[in-house]
Amino acid sequence: MKKLFGVLLALLIFLVCSVPPAAHAEDLIAAAHAEDFSAARQEILKNTGIPVYPGASYTTGDDDVATMMWFKSMDSPKKIMDWYKRNLSGWLEMTVNGSRVLYKGPGKIEAKDLNNRPYLWARTTSENIALKDSQITIRIPK
Repeated sequence: MKKLFGVLLALLIFLVCSVPPAAHAEDLIAAAHAEDFSAARQEILKNTGIPVYPGASYTTGDDDVATMMWFKSMDSPKKIMDWYKRNLSGWLEMTVNGSRVLYKGPGKIEAKDLNNRPYLWARTTSENIALKDSQITIRIPK
């Protein structure tokens, strides 16, 4: 019995020590979401002409009513939106509820008509300065 207990204890210690320190729940969730950034979603972005912001990581998506994709970046929403403004030729800008929104033109539209066009925006996800990151939302109608 003592020998069996010793073997089980040694096995438990081995298993605990063999898990890399970076394998935390958050990392495993991020890895699972990265797999959700399928070739089909990448193709939708490519066909719409929307590049992924440099260094941004895919977090999740939804395809119920429209193709929605969310990315995370440590850059400020202003820096992200300035980059997209420079890199999305023909896209127009409007302010909706105090946030900059870029949408695929041509032509000025009202905010209520955004759902008929691809659009994107970035926002800060936390009020805590130490945890501040930005969420980039991209919406492409089906």
